[in-house]
Amino acid sequence: MHVPHPESPRTANCQLLYFTTSSLTADGRLLAVITNVWSSHPEGASLGRIDRATGGMEPLAVFPGPAMQSYPYFARPRSADPAEDHLYNGTVATHGLNKSSPCLDPKSGNLFFVWGREDGRGVLECVNLRDGRRRTLLEIPPERCVGYTHLDAAGEHVLLTLMDSRMLAFGERRAHNREMSENHAKHGLVTQIAEVEIATGRLSVLWEEPAWVTHVQYHPHRRDVVLFNHEWTWPLGTERIWLKRDVEPRVQVRRPDRAIRFRVSPDLGADDVAHEVWQEDGKGVIYHGVRWDAPGGPEQFVGRAPVDANQPLQEISIPRDRPSFYGHFIPSRAGDFVITDAVADEKGLARRKGNLISRLNMDWDHGRMEVVPLCASNTSWHTQDNHPHPVPSPDEKEVFFTSDGDGVRRVYSVPATF
Repeated sequence: MHVPHPESPRTANCQLLYFTTSSLTADGRLLAVITNVWSSHPEGASLGRIDRATGGMEPLAVFPGPAMQSYPYFARPRSADPAEDHLYNGTVATHGLNKSSPCLDPKSGNLFFVWGREDGRGVLECVNLRDGRRRTLLEIPPERCVGYTHLDAAGEHVLLTLMDSRMLAFGERRAHNREMSENHAKHGLVTQIAEVEIATGRLSVLWEEPAWVTHVQYHPHRRDVVLFNHEWTWPLGTERIWLKRDVEPRVQVRRPDRAIRFRVSPDLGADDVAHEVWQEDGKGVIYHGVRWDAPGGPEQFVGRAPVDANQPLQEISIPRDRPSFYGHFIPSRAGDFVITDAVADEKGLARRKGNLISRLNMDWDHGRMEVVPLCASNTSWHTQDNHPHPVPSPDEKEVFFTSDGDGVRRVYSVPATF
């Protein structure tokens, strides 16, 4: 395996942006990071850029305190029960950076993000990685909060979810997914799926979804097709992934009556699917899941859903001799390989956590995959900030990821092949 190269200094905590966006400019020179280096609080969250040639780091947007409460950073105290440790995501405040929101346009270097003011209003801003110029696009009312954001292919619109802020209070107390689904229905909550025109800051609500939506992604080549999720819903195997074309009805991507090739699941409700992302050619959606009722114990799989809703799903199990756990799966542009942080060696198996950054070479025609470990991540997985969230570089020659394996949260890179 390779030895990963540290991209951020050991003197400050740094992490990548969320894995549905690149953190690297198209020329490979500048890296956008979330860091505490300029904050007065140890869990502070500001935005910075790293010059990869020199290693120098400069501020882009500085906030003194911890991040504002947003999905999945809830104002939830740490539990004394280790089994609930995954529900804790650190200290949060009523204002500051929304750590889930940043998304980067690799070509222009424009970085879009949301932050919260002390009066409760949110602000969507843009800062350029190359020249540092910053401007405001939109103010968001206190009764709405934002999840992840996404850019269209032209870099002219930002897609975002305007969620009912009451969901944050439910998230603080959440014990299981069924409870969250019941809250959606009981309170009649909706999420506004909206886009902002970057040139003018004009907001357009595309539709209202009767669910809690946190992840939204434009089709790689079209603005009229949106991939989105229903968050913390029940049952997990069928209610998570949705697709909508402009004025057409929404489509349930993984549903009981849709055929599946390669893998048999007698009860989709016993599955757990997540982290849906576009294949960059726009022909399919890549996701992953766990079949909890598989013989011999839980079985992880990688799935591909053709955009044509009448075509069968393709789901390939990770080989049993390759232990794997919760993780993230991001495909290449062509979908011929997938990068993941879920695979474990003996050290990871003992901790029951993925500790390798791996490349899955997918053979969709024959229903199999080759697992190629690239390097160790050895991250703690403690809080969302220390999830590796690996992503290929725009040229797909490198993989970037986050790890606190040496005691400091840092960004690393590793070659994408051997």
